[in-house]
Amino acid sequence: MIMEYLLKVSSVVVIFYFVYKVFLQRDTFFQSNRGFLLLGLISSFIIPLLVIPVYIEYIPNVIENYNLSEVIPIVENTEEPFNILSHLPIVYLVGVLLFSCRFIIQFASLLKIIFKNKSEKQGIFRFVKINDKISPFSFFNWIFYNPNQFNKIELDQIIAHEKEHAQQFHSIDVLLMQLSCIVLWFNPFIWLYNNTVKQNLEFIADQKTQVKFNCKKSYQNTLLKTSMPSHQMALSNNFYNSLIKKRIIMLHKSKSKKINLIKYALVIPLLALFLMGFNTKEVYIEIPNSENDVRLTQKDSTRNNVEQFIIHNDFDDAKLKAFEDKLKSKGYGFNLENIGRGINGLITSIDFIINKNGVDGRYRIASARPIKTIVIEYSKIENKFIINTLDFIKNQNRNANNRELIEIIIDKNTTISDLVNKKKLLKDKYNIIFNFKIFEQDSENEIPIYSYEIGEKGAMHGTTTSVDNPLVIKYDPKTNSISRHGINKNGDPTYGSIHHLAQRKSHIIMSYYNDQNIENIVKTLKEKGITVKFSNIVRNDKDEIISITINAKSKYGNINFNTSSDEPIIPIAISHYGIGKGLKIGPSLFSKNLTKKIK
Repeated sequence: MIMEYLLKVSSVVVIFYFVYKVFLQRDTFFQSNRGFLLLGLISSFIIPLLVIPVYIEYIPNVIENYNLSEVIPIVENTEEPFNILSHLPIVYLVGVLLFSCRFIIQFASLLKIIFKNKSEKQGIFRFVKINDKISPFSFFNWIFYNPNQFNKIELDQIIAHEKEHAQQFHSIDVLLMQLSCIVLWFNPFIWLYNNTVKQNLEFIADQKTQVKFNCKKSYQNTLLKTSMPSHQMALSNNFYNSLIKKRIIMLHKSKSKKINLIKYALVIPLLALFLMGFNTKEVYIEIPNSENDVRLTQKDSTRNNVEQFIIHNDFDDAKLKAFEDKLKSKGYGFNLENIGRGINGLITSIDFIINKNGVDGRYRIASARPIKTIVIEYSKIENKFIINTLDFIKNQNRNANNRELIEIIIDKNTTISDLVNKKKLLKDKYNIIFNFKIFEQDSENEIPIYSYEIGEKGAMHGTTTSVDNPLVIKYDPKTNSISRHGINKNGDPTYGSIHHLAQRKSHIIMSYYNDQNIENIVKTLKEKGITVKFSNIVRNDKDEIISITINAKSKYGNINFNTSSDEPIIPIAISHYGIGKGLKIGPSLFSKNLTKKIK
């Protein structure tokens, strides 16, 4: 979240920088430009924090005569492979530390000059005369200069220039920019922005000083005389800077016409409108459908064997308490394990258990958006609970070509029967392969670890997960894709990933493969533009492969893999992606050495 925020801040900085460069920098409204640049800097840190909600209303519909027997919603967590992006926060913090040290050293150098030299107070100003060959500069009301370097006229001009910096508190601008450079050190535009702010401050001081002395030539000579300083203070307002030529050009530039001020009246509102869409969030609001509510509440009388209860996403604590009281009045037990809310207090995650006659029903879901209406049904005849959402109900009769998500859940409440039923459903209805295994426990205290693969015609995706870390896998027949995500102890999603099966193909190398098997794989991959070389193949006395090296090259990238053991190798998967994301070689999760296999 922090890195995302910093990237948004950097983007706003870039926008303000280019707007200034394109529309404003050529005018002589230096004070207005100072205000614009400060506004841009401060707004860059505030705008990403302002989330503008975009409300989308929808009305749920209910379809009669539906069957929810195959639905079990739930959640996951699993181990992700090494990803360099996960280390970016560490790199960022190292950069912040280095630039913070740089800032501290600069500030210490300034303090050293203050304490090392005597100062003289004149009005609100404090003058510090130094003997070092250093360019005149100011820091708030402190003005530093070497009187031996300049004559009286030059010295008067320099002091007048630095007084303008002090009186207009230009040091605040400089400090804000220095702190921003520390926070956004990775963004090259913040350093350009810093130079632009300092340059504009010099234009302001030059303009005011020249008016006081009314002698452009004399003042320009003073600028040129200070153009070769031996040292400058980064935290100060320097009389000298490397843009002497631009400063002299601005001194000669005619004052911009006041009509040009209309740019600010146009640019700032347009910029505000553009940035309004920078950080929007869709908020889905369910509009209660009175017809549905009547139909749902009437079902107790029309379907005597089924009792039905509704939870809407706008249920506040009072409504949930009333809902719980209603259930208890009908002999139900209701335990709300966890609930999460988003914008406007709408429910985004919920975890509850409902029970009656010794039978439990559990539902839990977590999302970034408000949940859909939850329908709880209790069958008196079958003595069981059926729980799902209106979205699934109204689409229950769609065929395989429509968007019907199939969910596979692995958690501490999952039974082998659940997984077997899902396996059969995917195979019979969609011809999708779903395999899973469980590592046998060494003791009763150990948590079972599942491994799974799911895919189409050999295009497999798999991982391992502990039942202590809930896992939900969803197959979408419309897009032919698999998504998975985890839920932490607070009921919030921990991460998510989507894999499109049609874009990924895997070729498995088994320990018992002979030369012919391997040659066929080499030939198949070559037809797809992938060159694979197998080497260092070592076999045991049973002719099983125990050591192998694989080198693969293609336009997707190059990859090397090797494994060696006294035992037959675990099946190795060579995977490639049609969308050009790359190659992957690694152990398949389905080793014949696993101690227990569920068919």
